[in-house]
Parts: sequence; C-alpha cells; structure tokens
Amino acid sequence: MTRRKLLDLMLTVFFVALGVVAGASVVCATDEPTAADPSPEATPVDTADPEAVAAEVERLYRQGFDLQRSKRSEEALASYLAALELDPDHVPTLYEIGWSYWVLERWAECVATWERVLELQPEHADAKRELPGARTNLRLATMDPDDVQGTGPADVPPKEGPALRFALGGDTMMGSPLSRSGLPKDGGVTLLDAYRESMVAADVAFVNLEGVLLDSGRSSKCGDDSKACYAFRSPTAYAGNLVDAGVDVVSVANNHANDFGSKGREVTWATLKEAGVAYSGPLGHETILERGETKIGVLAFSTSPGQNDLRRTDAAKVLVAELAAKVDLVVVSFHGGAEGSSAQHVRGVKETFYGEDRGNVRAFAHAVIDAGADLVVGHGPHVLRGMELYQDRLVMYSLGNFCTYGGFGLRGALGITVLAVVDLHPDGRFAGGRVLPGRQVPPGGPKLDPDGEAIRLLQALSAEDFGDAAPVIGDDGSLGVRE
Repeated sequence: MTRRKLLDLMLTVFFVALGVVAGASVVCATDEPTAADPSPEATPVDTADPEAVAAEVERLYRQGFDLQRSKRSEEALASYLAALELDPDHVPTLYEIGWSYWVLERWAECVATWERVLELQPEHADAKRELPGARTNLRLATMDPDDVQGTGPADVPPKEGPALRFALGGDTMMGSPLSRSGLPKDGGVTLLDAYRESMVAADVAFVNLEGVLLDSGRSSKCGDDSKACYAFRSPTAYAGNLVDAGVDVVSVANNHANDFGSKGREVTWATLKEAGVAYSGPLGHETILERGETKIGVLAFSTSPGQNDLRRTDAAKVLVAELAAKVDLVVVSFHGGAEGSSAQHVRGVKETFYGEDRGNVRAFAHAVIDAGADLVVGHGPHVLRGMELYQDRLVMYSLGNFCTYGGFGLRGALGITVLAVVDLHPDGRFAGGRVLPGRQVPPGGPKLDPDGEAIRLLQALSAEDFGDAAPVIGDDGSLGVRE
C-alpha cells in the first residue's frame, strides 16, 4: 500500500469515527430506551391483562425506536402503530411516531401526531419545541414556489453607495472536554487572534459553530468507555471568545448541532443570545441584522434534522424569498457536500458521504440566488472548495476548517484555511474582496500563512470547476470580477 493510499484510509477511518453520519441521526428523543426485542411481529397478548398489555406496548415502542435509529422508518412506524392498537394514548410512542413521519416527510401526519401528544400532555417539552418546525415544513410543502414573489438579481435595480464588508470563516470548534486534547489551557481566548482585527473591522463577521455550547452532559454518540468522543461540547463561557473576535452571527445548522440533544441545542441558542451573537439554522428561526439603515437577513441550511434543509430546494427558495422581502441583503449559509481531501471539487451533482445524501450544492446555490440571496457561504467538507460568480453574486462552496482545536483531521488540505473578506454593493452585487490565507497548526486555531498556499489552491479549484464563471483571484488573495 502506498503512503498516499494509507493516508486516505486513515482519513476515512477518522471521518467514520467522527460520527458525521451518526451525528445526523433522525432520532431526537431525549431519553433513549434500551435495546429492543428484535422480533419484527407483535406478540399475542391477553388484552384483559393490563400488565401484559403494558409490557407489549413497551416492547413495540423500543423496537420501533431501534428500527428508526437504523433508518428503517417504515418498519419503525409499523411497530409504533402496533403499540398504539394496544394503547392509543401512549405518549412516548406518539411522540416517536411524529419523528417517523418527519423522516418520511409526511408533514400533515407529523403535525397531527404531535398536536395529539400536547392534547394528552400539554407540558410535553419535546413536542412543544419540535411542533413549530413541523408546521413550518407543512407550510412549505404545500406552497407553490411560483406563488412567492421573489426578488432575484434580475428584479433588483442597481444601487450605488458604500459597500458592506463581510468577514467569513468556516467550521469552528473551540475545544471539547470529550476529545483527547480536551480544552485549550487559556480558555480559548487566543484561538482566533490571527483574524481578530479583520473580523472586528467588518460590518458582519460569520463562522459556522461546529458543536454546542454546554457546560456538562453526555452524548448518545459516546459510550461509557470512550477515550475520545467526536461529539463537540465547548463551555458556555467560550461564547465570549466569539464576541472578542468580532463574530456577529453563526450558523448552528450542521451535523454536530444535535450532539447533545435538545438540551445542547437550547442552551447553545440561549448562550449565544445572551452574548449578543445572532444565529441561524433552526426551522422557523428568523435572523435579521441591522447596519445603519441596511437590513441583512441570514439564513443557514444543512442536511440535519430540525434545521433548514438544503436538499428541499423548493422550500429553500420560499424561505429565501420571504426573507428577501423583509431585508436589503440576504446571506445564505449551507453545511453540505461530501467530506475529506477527496471532496475538494464541486461536481454539480448530488453528493453523498457514507450513504447520506449531502445535497447538490451548486444547484442549491443557484436556486437561492434566483430567489433573492446575495451571498452564499459554504462549509462542511472540511476542505476549501472553489468560488463562483452567478448572477453577479458570489458563491464560496466551502471555507474549510477555520478553527479546530485538538489537532485532529488537520493533515494536508484539511489544515488549510482562509478568512474571506467580501464586499457587497447595496444592491447585493459582488464588489470585490480578499482571502487571507491561513493554516491550522495543532493543537489548533488558525495562523496566518505567509506562503499563501490557500490562495493557490483556491485559484486552481475555482478555475477547474467554474472556468470563466470564477472570480478573479490574485496572487495576493484579492478577489475581483472578470472583465
């Protein structure tokens, strides 16, 4: 085996361990039942014996839960429905049926099921939290995108005035006590120093927050004997690191946002809000920033449960068009595409990673720009990808790993990073910018790279994948429009 093949194999093992597919588990219950009886059929039970009925309902419920975890949604639903035949008001089963309907995109039944849960148990926290997202999906699924009056590039008249500056970074994970490297000794206060000045100076600074802000808790991804768990949980105090670095808004739409269930998500959102950092990603959550008289909408997408889904293109167009009607500029973020050193190119087709559909990111980017987006920012592949100009709007298909404390997965292309500084005209047209090349040096945190390897990589990838549609990328990292 060549050294190159050995390295690729090691990276493959790493990403399997990382649990990015498991991190997108469709089961979002807070209390997981124990392993179920594998019998696929209901056991005959004496319906006159309450204890026997309760035992069989519990068995079918657990069986359905395990089937759903294995992504066998139709079989899970059959098991749950068999449980309901014995006990129509069994709330745990009803709640999980809602998730099976969610996965199957049977939104009306999902909504009706969770409404029934709340009829039976009005204070059911999980159903109260998830029902608005299901209603959003039902609304989007029943709308005709052509009925939404979008404001795409062709509908926006040229508008002169000062440009707005955006500073944009990719995947950011500031340390987790569950990883081998643990947390940085200084509390992570210096992790973003290399780019602090540029982010503070921008009108809007953005990163993708990989993982949750949570001070304690276990993840279902980590076994009792785990020596290194790829479920990311940074202390809530680390929100201050984002503030000090000038970060204004983050995406929480990614596969690690669900690492610690509903508690992890809710504490993260509350912590960011208290720190004054805006966030986007959860279904139904609207994010609007104001800079002077300019309103900027931010909308983050991923392929993970409970978040705006980039694979549902028609629904994405509706969301973007609705937001564009309220603001002056729309920034769309997405966490999608395959992962790893072999995933640096944008092919314009549906991408998969270990069997999971990660979307056709080029089709998505074009669709949301047609619907009113002015800037599209990609992350998720853990490597840099090329840049494209479409309808005078800039698409950055992946900004790679920006800040990954712990030193894992930073070999070769995985450790090359940038901060993209992008200027937009008031009407959303790309006005220019610069990429500031960096490199992550274990145990982590970006450092400026005077050799500019990231610039050369972006020049090559953009030219190969997009040809004349790529922006001009100068040897100094400048970004411009091709004449």
